[in-house]
Amino acid sequence: MDGIMNWIERLLDGSLFAGGIFLVIGIVGGVLLLISLLLDGIFDAFDFGDGPLSLTTIAAFTSIFGFTAFAGVGAGMDTPVASIMGAAAGLLGGAAAWWLTRLIRGAESSTALSGEDLIGSVGSVVLAIPAGGLGEVAITRHGERVSLSATADAPIARGTAIRVVQTVTSTSVRVEPVLPESALPETP
Repeated sequence: MDGIMNWIERLLDGSLFAGGIFLVIGIVGGVLLLISLLLDGIFDAFDFGDGPLSLTTIAAFTSIFGFTAFAGVGAGMDTPVASIMGAAAGLLGGAAAWWLTRLIRGAESSTALSGEDLIGSVGSVVLAIPAGGLGEVAITRHGERVSLSATADAPIARGTAIRVVQTVTSTSVRVEPVLPESALPETP
């Protein structure tokens, strides 16, 4: 009975209503944050770039603000105090999200290879290449080992040194064996 009276009292003073609003704000912010992270690019029309007003940063602020203010109201704080506490936590969380987003985007590989970069690369056959079929080669670019599907005009055995002569797709190439220096014809 005492719990029901306490609930009715909180409903009448508005804190239960305010707590519910804060909870909804937190849930909406959390859903937007999850969508913006999982389906990158879906909200590009509403995004303001990678700055402090990016969708990810705004969604992080909104969810942290809502959940923190909800927790404050639930702990018995007055609504204005819970709002200020939620805003402060939201600003810190939004700043952290912005910093992490910049850190992650900065760590994205700047060593991405284009088809033109691969042509002329030297590597070795990892999985034998049958005539007209696919095998696998490994090359090292920018200090990273890259494995690619490979085809060749003639069969090439595992361990043979190769050179990329054509990019077929983003993950497959056409190769030819690299002749040892002693097998090259002499130039006059």
